Amino acid sequence: MAENKTGRAVSQDDWKRTQVRMPQEQYESLMDYAEKNNLSLNTAMLELMDLGFKSKVEGKSGRSIYFNDVNCIEDYPKEPLQERTARVEQMISRIFYDNPEYQLINIETLNDGKKIRYWYSIPRGESFRD
Repeated sequence: MAENKTGRAVSQDDWKRTQVRMPQEQYESLMDYAEKNNLSLNTAMLELMDLGFKSKVEGKSGRSIYFNDVNCIEDYPKEPLQERTARVEQMISRIFYDNPEYQLINIETLNDGKKIRYWYSIPRGESFRD
């Protein structure tokens, strides 16, 4: 039998049963989370709800949005523009691969490909502005 935070044994009477409806896409994400973390579906839901409640109480809910500009001409002056653009695209891809908590929102090509701007969001608690 499990124990609660006070060390008291927990029985089924200490739990509330409920039925939850959710969109199929959200359900699939929840299942993926449970599988990746070796959790039951119920435990995954409780864990994610707890994280959401904690972040709300701590004022860290939501995401912060940023953009960066990469100047393809100044940063790589001796390569043809097409190669410079490809190099910048690889650099941007690496940023999001290395930081899965970042979410790419949009990429824009400015000044005939001489500048690339990318918009992204990060969890608000990780933002330097918070």
